[in-house]
Amino acid sequence: MIKLKLFSSLRELAGAKEVEIEGNGMSIKQALEKLASKLGEQAKPMLFDGSGDVSPSVLLLVNGDAAGDGPATKVKSGDVIAILLPTAGG
Repeated sequence: MIKLKLFSSLRELAGAKEVEIEGNGMSIKQALEKLASKLGEQAKPMLFDGSGDVSPSVLLLVNGDAAGDGPATKVKSGDVIAILLPTAGG
């Protein structure tokens, strides 16, 4: 299982701080696609741009460190992906 730690509006949408998905040896992008399908259509524009790539404004951490290859970073069972979305405020 891969644990996804959620923040801001993604956390509100999921109704939880963390979500687990099945997987091993997948890319972060694939993990986010699984998350989006689990959470529904509202999650897609939070995570992906119009061309289906992970939005460059989404900050991804794997086990507390920056994802070295961004969305292409491979993750395995037991890893924790933190997904931080940009927030607006004043």
